[in-house]
Amino acid sequence: MKERAQLLLVSGLLMTITIIAVTSSITHSVNMGHHQGERHDLTSIMSSIENSFPLALEYEVDNAAEDVTLTTSFDNISDTFESLLISRGYSSAFTLTSSSEDSGTYTFVYSFVLSDSVMSVEVNQSITF
Repeated sequence: MKERAQLLLVSGLLMTITIIAVTSSITHSVNMGHHQGERHDLTSIMSSIENSFPLALEYEVDNAAEDVTLTTSFDNISDTFESLLISRGYSSAFTLTSSSEDSGTYTFVYSFVLSDSVMSVEVNQSITF
């Protein structure tokens, strides 16, 4: 009888350890899921900005009034993009490093920061059109 009681005690102890290990593993996986996955993959948003921002800026510069500076055109487009990203739950900031015009060719050097409140990415860009 004593051996059966010891065996039952050891079996119960092993089952308790197994349940704790499985519960910890599941909890860890769930917590990791909150910090990974598609929501935090900023690649598609960044690609969209890298493709669309230069086109929008070129359109803005080409259609701006004569007295509008390149800096003002950049600010107008960056404000529009920042507002659109905010409405989708992302924060962003566009910073113009330099802008120039040489015989109808425009060059902009800028950076943008994109964040979803968990992950943040900064990208430096240079465009000429």
